Amino acid sequence: MHDYGIGYGKPPRATRFRPGTSGNPKGRPKCASSPLGEIVNDVLNAPVKYRENGRARTSSRREVALKQLVQRAINGDVGAADVLLHKRAQMLRQAGGQANRLLIRDWLPDYPGQTAEQKARDLGSQAVPAEIDDATAR
Repeated sequence: MHDYGIGYGKPPRATRFRPGTSGNPKGRPKCASSPLGEIVNDVLNAPVKYRENGRARTSSRREVALKQLVQRAINGDVGAADVLLHKRAQMLRQAGGQANRLLIRDWLPDYPGQTAEQKARDLGSQAVPAEIDDATAR
């Protein structure tokens, strides 16, 4: 007879998996990415020509959209600044917090229509409302 018990969780030695052999040789099939996601990425990564300071430049649509968002935030668009901060937080999560800390002081306008440039001028300094703190990078 057998020198050990055969039963639940104890299959016969002849039918056990051999050492180094996987119990699931084909493994779980990889999830196919959605075709819509690929199309969106292809469109955003496509090169586009645009003019910057009178010069023709080529860049991805994603980069051009980000530059426009930054420009709108500089001109005082609070919604654009909010989107930028959310995008930055998303980037920090993906990077594992390896980026510098962003300090924002007095960035809300004092009166309707006030731009960041006017705000800096009104404060009497050349300081920009948003500045990067390099102390955390050291």
